[in-house]
Amino acid sequence: MRRLALCLLALVVSGCVTLTPEGARVAIYSAPLDGPPARRQMPDGCQRLAVSPKNWLSEFDMDGQKQPFAKQQNAAAVQGGNVLLVLKEQIRDRHFVDCSITGSINDCPGASGAWFDVVFETYTCTPEAIRVLNTPK
Repeated sequence: MRRLALCLLALVVSGCVTLTPEGARVAIYSAPLDGPPARRQMPDGCQRLAVSPKNWLSEFDMDGQKQPFAKQQNAAAVQGGNVLLVLKEQIRDRHFVDCSITGSINDCPGASGAWFDVVFETYTCTPEAIRVLNTPK
């Protein structure tokens, strides 16, 4: 029983979030937080439902995990969204001697990498708007 309690405590402390089936249907797109509004404008057919407060995340938090935005995708689905726009701006470079700035953060054991200001926007978009989002520019 004690071992089970310790395992549950470790899971809660780690902040591990499982992507729900509904959250898995939320598409993720990204744009620069500090870029011109035209670079982060959503197409006609998308309605913004929610905007998160600015937060900061490490490169490892965003690029070093299989489903880095599971929590936000799940929340977007609960809010009725089907698109999550991740707006990010780098605020601090990598500061790890043994880690190349051009390599993957997964190649830098023990490093968190660069740091970013991040804002999440939740949208509900029509199928046509999603096709526009998926069209290479």
